[in-house]
Amino acid sequence: MKKKKIIILIVFIIAAIGGAAINIINQRTANSVPVRIDLPADDFSLLCNLLDQKDVRTNPSFLLFSHLLKLEQSVRPGSYIVEPHMRTLTLVRKLRNGQQDPIRLTIGKFRTPEQLNDFLNKQLMHDDFNITLDSFYLIRPNTYEFYWTVTPEKFMQRMEKEYNRFWTKKDLKDIKDPKDLIILASIVEEETNNNPEKPLIASVYLNRLEKGMPLQADPTVKYAVGDFSLRRILNKHIVTESPFNTYRHTGLPPAPICLPSDASVNAVLNAPETNYLYFCASEQMDGTHRFATTIAEHNRNAAAFHSALNRLGIR
Repeated sequence: MKKKKIIILIVFIIAAIGGAAINIINQRTANSVPVRIDLPADDFSLLCNLLDQKDVRTNPSFLLFSHLLKLEQSVRPGSYIVEPHMRTLTLVRKLRNGQQDPIRLTIGKFRTPEQLNDFLNKQLMHDDFNITLDSFYLIRPNTYEFYWTVTPEKFMQRMEKEYNRFWTKKDLKDIKDPKDLIILASIVEEETNNNPEKPLIASVYLNRLEKGMPLQADPTVKYAVGDFSLRRILNKHIVTESPFNTYRHTGLPPAPICLPSDASVNAVLNAPETNYLYFCASEQMDGTHRFATTIAEHNRNAAAFHSALNRLGIR
């Protein structure tokens, strides 16, 4: 009888231990919504602090599993999502294996490499992005998935791959260098938000390039001056010396004046054949433009537009 009691006691103890083990294994994080943890270094103490700041850890099992799975010695920098009430053991395994969750990075109409570099330095772990004018044209506006830890070198390799993939599917017609097309598309992009008119605007610039005329594009003057808020281009702006000022220099600028949208790129690719050599914003101030084939016609359109600016007090 005594032996039987001992066996029962042992079974009870084993069951209790097993139940406690199962309870520990099934313990979960406290967050009720997804939480992203950005860990910039292989620092276990920093990781714990970040988890505590987001109210993820509320039970001792994290430290236990971290010790058993040697997370303290193998923690990796990265950006990790902690799912709501995630099993602590699953989280520790994820962190130990460096299973990052990619971030969605939307690259929009940046006007200068400096603006883009500043954006990337803030959005990603590394803060030494140094995209230059020479490589600015390789960047295509879009939404991409990247790991937070991506290096500047890997980032540019991806951008070059996306660039090549995009242009292999395009008919460049008589344009030999996609870079030139992007430069022209960037001017079209800055001229208007009215997508239906972009092909006509592109046709004007293509006609001017063919005839060897200066583009005389106001957005290039804004770029040269460094003031993108200008609403009225005056003579004092036009005389600014810069290779980007197409009033002073014929041909295309040396680099894009922004990252153009697909609509602007396609406008250049599919520009209709026209005789237009001039255009200016409509005096209706509705985002449309007046197109002209002669300077006399253009001067009349420009006079009407400038009168509208005067009436509105835009200086």
